[in-house]
Amino acid sequence: MIRTIRRSRQLRRSAGFATTLVTALLLTACGSGPDTANAAAVVGDRTIALDDVQTEIRWLLDNAPQAQEAQQQRKVDQISREIVRSRVVHELLGVAERREGLRIDEAQVDALIEGSGGLDAAARSIAVEPSRVRTVARDQLLLEELGTAYQNRLTVRYVGAMITGSDAGATDSEVAQELGRRIAADPGDVERIVRESGHQLIEQRMTLSDALTQDPELAISAVFGAEQGSVVVIQPSQQQVGWLVALVEERTVRQTATEQPAEQQIDPRLLYWVGLRQLQPIADELGVEINPRFGVWDSAAVAPAASEDEVTGYQWESRTVQP
Repeated sequence: MIRTIRRSRQLRRSAGFATTLVTALLLTACGSGPDTANAAAVVGDRTIALDDVQTEIRWLLDNAPQAQEAQQQRKVDQISREIVRSRVVHELLGVAERREGLRIDEAQVDALIEGSGGLDAAARSIAVEPSRVRTVARDQLLLEELGTAYQNRLTVRYVGAMITGSDAGATDSEVAQELGRRIAADPGDVERIVRESGHQLIEQRMTLSDALTQDPELAISAVFGAEQGSVVVIQPSQQQVGWLVALVEERTVRQTATEQPAEQQIDPRLLYWVGLRQLQPIADELGVEINPRFGVWDSAAVAPAASEDEVTGYQWESRTVQP
């Protein structure tokens, strides 16, 4: 079992729940595949019951002001996907918890709930039913711990290109996807493929620790979550346009890590997102299937997306995975 690096008590305290729960509403779409007819999602061999998700949605409609407001605005699907997302994350996190030997103090869970106004207030503010508040609080703290466990152990080396423009017959996204497919089909010739495409070659080796201080958006992106040999096509920045096409040639997780200097300690809110990203390899390994009424699984976002046309990125396993 891999040793977990512990943070100071000060950093491990969270002022409130992570602001990751969108304010929206109910499932309404129709149709579901045969394997998910009675399931909201399937994670490996574990099923997330559709009835449980529907019960939570009904509670939110009756009790959560943001859900009631969203209903009036006829926003019908975002909260349902968020509920499914949090339940999928819980299943994936259970695997990570066992593998990494993660531990948290249950008193921290109590403090997080009390700091959010108590059980009922927290349920309304973060849009989950009361019976799940403690689970969501615990998951938040575990994700911070998971982020901490990886921040000084993970290194990736990738090669690819940044696509910032379209051409006469394709958007920048389409250009990036086509380049990604070509690289995945012939990863050993990635440098030639990129140069022949007319784009500048990017070659980068970066630790997660350095990325967290130099480029936090990259640190929590699929570049640091995809398995070795994968090709990812993502938008690495919300502030800048462009798609990164990257072949992850190497992904190394050391067994042990050095302690992080005090002046470089990372905000727990960022570590939460780092931890969430480190669930991506587990999701890829086990497989995540979403009931079509909730959309599709978006590996690049580690979350459901409304449709294939609305995923945040793309990922392919290359034909020849690097050793």
